[in-house]
Amino acid sequence: MIPNLSTTIAAALLLTAAATPLSARAWKPDARASALDYSQIVDSRKNGDLVMVWWVVPDIFPAAPNTKAMHDILSRYTVVGIVHGKSTGGKVAFEPVATLTIADAMGHKYAPLAAAAVPPALGTALASLQAMVRQSLGPTGEGVRWFVFDASTVHACAPGRFSVPYGGETYVYDTPIPGCAK
Repeated sequence: MIPNLSTTIAAALLLTAAATPLSARAWKPDARASALDYSQIVDSRKNGDLVMVWWVVPDIFPAAPNTKAMHDILSRYTVVGIVHGKSTGGKVAFEPVATLTIADAMGHKYAPLAAAAVPPALGTALASLQAMVRQSLGPTGEGVRWFVFDASTVHACAPGRFSVPYGGETYVYDTPIPGCAK
């Protein structure tokens, strides 16, 4: 088990999710805050639809001895969370996201790993994260779905890009992301 992996991932993403509705820009963000801000995409669509995509990058966590294992695992796997809310008549319903694919800069497509193929420590961390997101964000947290990809060509701090096609849109992350060490 990776010490504090689930707690650290959950804390970082809860802070991200809690800040999502705000539209203010950060004043003098540090490298971690820049990485955290870039790793989330909020798409406010017509007719009250909202899609939020999160890429869990290792760079949003502090560099410390107890996070080395977490950095290593998040450098080997690409973790993406997504939620799609639809507002009708003052009520919000969430579209179930059954599956998701991603593509790297060279067009290679990746399907998510089956639950049995996700490393146990990462699976446990994501289950804890989902429980915390659900408790903290209520209905929005209920709608978040996490996907793990063995996308060895996707690295937050290396030149490249990856995309997440979903619902008629393609969400793109260019790398290196802001906040990477120069």
